Amino acid sequence: MPVPTRGLLFDLDGVLINSLPSIHACMNHALKKLGYTQVSPAAIRPMIGPPLHRSAGQLLGTDDPTKIDRFIALYRERYDETCVHESLPTPQMAEVLAVLNPRFTLAVATSKPRTYAVRILEHLAVAHHFCCICGPQLEARRETKAQVIAEAMAEVNLRTGTPTVHPQGLWMIGDRAHDVEGAAHHNIPTIGVTSGMGGEHELRAAGARHLVHDLRELPPLLDQLARRSQA
Repeated sequence: MPVPTRGLLFDLDGVLINSLPSIHACMNHALKKLGYTQVSPAAIRPMIGPPLHRSAGQLLGTDDPTKIDRFIALYRERYDETCVHESLPTPQMAEVLAVLNPRFTLAVATSKPRTYAVRILEHLAVAHHFCCICGPQLEARRETKAQVIAEAMAEVNLRTGTPTVHPQGLWMIGDRAHDVEGAAHHNIPTIGVTSGMGGEHELRAAGARHLVHDLRELPPLLDQLARRSQA
């Protein structure tokens, strides 16, 4: 029998915000400074979501930590100044969160450094909807999505009076395969957002339980799931 939903864990890039223009510009800024050819938004899109050091290695064609760290420093040189103003909300993001917040405990679980996630969501005036905004520290290099989700899950469980590692009643809302896989590590199912960075095929292949085009379809789906849990 389905368990009633009590908490929602949201990815950031591609789910709550459209960050493609911002990240594309910052990656090209770093590439130009390093003497590499700049790339198109289409080439950058598949790299948004996973940790930056992984995307940097792909762009540079190397696993040399010195070169990757230099790329990240140059990327953040621009991103630190521009991310708040260049990161745009996805359609009706604020309105959807205002509907969901009274019904569920909401959290953010992102691979973006927490300091940037907090700044962006505060600028968009939606940070107050979340019991926690979880993401790695700036200097982190090996923190996985599963680790970030574990932190968010523990906080949601604390707020709902549930044992720390209890996954029932939680959903991950993500747009990339690593969101689905990171949540599955904790037996948390994922609702995939197909208008994000990964797309329908990637999300289905990764095992997303349900798909929505964007956040506007999330409340009706959750209503449907609630009816099933009461049947």
